[in-house]
Amino acid sequence: MTESRVYVSDDNRGIKLIKLFRFFYIAGWAPFSVFFPVYLVERGMSLAQVGIIMAIPVIIGIFTSIMWSSFSDAIGRRKPFLIQSSILMALFTFAITLISSFEGFLVLGFFKAIFIPLAEGLIVTSLFRLSDYGGRATAYSGFAIWGSVGWASANAFAGVAAWFFGTTAVFYFSSLLFVVATIVFLRAPEPREIEEVHKTSTRSSVRPRIIMNYFAPIRELLTNKKMVILLLASLPLFVAINAASRFFPIYLEYSGASPIIIGLAFTFPSIIEIPVFLHAGKLSDKIGARKPLLIFSAAVYSLFFFLVLLTSNPVLLLLIHSLLTPFAWAPLITGSSTLVSEIVPRDKWVTGQNLFTIWLWYICGIIGPLIGGFTSEAWGLPIMFAIASVFAVVSGVFFRGIREK
Repeated sequence: MTESRVYVSDDNRGIKLIKLFRFFYIAGWAPFSVFFPVYLVERGMSLAQVGIIMAIPVIIGIFTSIMWSSFSDAIGRRKPFLIQSSILMALFTFAITLISSFEGFLVLGFFKAIFIPLAEGLIVTSLFRLSDYGGRATAYSGFAIWGSVGWASANAFAGVAAWFFGTTAVFYFSSLLFVVATIVFLRAPEPREIEEVHKTSTRSSVRPRIIMNYFAPIRELLTNKKMVILLLASLPLFVAINAASRFFPIYLEYSGASPIIIGLAFTFPSIIEIPVFLHAGKLSDKIGARKPLLIFSAAVYSLFFFLVLLTSNPVLLLLIHSLLTPFAWAPLITGSSTLVSEIVPRDKWVTGQNLFTIWLWYICGIIGPLIGGFTSEAWGLPIMFAIASVFAVVSGVFFRGIREK
């Protein structure tokens, strides 16, 4: 049985609009993710409650994210789901300003988890379908810097807005950016894959089964030993990243940092990581391996968490975060996203990328905030960062056992 594929799309226009969409989508996400924990504390939530508010909706999102990604793979389209994601994120970030109770935040998170598809896997798949295999890491790193620029500029503006108008203004700003992202992507073409497949091809018979049973693609991917090893090896590091990302803004505020300082703490790293992204992708393609990027990232994250627990000076925390996290995050996400595209079948790319995203931000997004919240409540934030540092070292050791191609 033979199969031929022809890829038809306006490549240049499509890639430009994908990058522009990522810019505005990440720009909208950035102020929300940085200032939402601070906003919760301002509304009277304890650190343990912050952890619960972050974790509980994620449990629901695990199942719904699998559903949306499976639907996307089944129909071979990504644009409708990305538009759905950006529109509903605009409504969600606006609705945050109307809530002030613990129960209210949980209910709002419940609706977010059910109806908002994960954008990352969808947009990365759109990019990879327009990219050559040999330069995939380079293509990803060039694409990722648009998110870095969006993250940096939005957080800088959000910090100033929070200083002058209060934290609530941050979420109005995020909502506006998601609206712009939606408008941009409405103009984007859908990268289509036109296939001439033999009539007895199993793919056509599999599609109805995927729609009826959206867990089937996940079960298939979890029989991929390379994928399973990658997920298990990354577990401790991803738990540490989720714990630290939720509570570092709170740690900054406790240290006496102003909203402007908090915004800058997440602006400077995004600017610095732009050349890091470009060099990480090119270096990875040159040596033909992704594992070295993962090991290096784990080592830098461990050092970052360790240095944070040693000080509560806001200026030092700003410097530590700005100088180290670009060299941790850029290699990690470049190496891992590219590796997933190389160990997962092409017709399961959306599901593969979203499975990895679910693992990073959902599975570990449950464990991390809960561990971080209850540990910080019991022993203080510095102890939480000490545990995170140890977790990063453990993943660095486990990454050595990853098998690539």
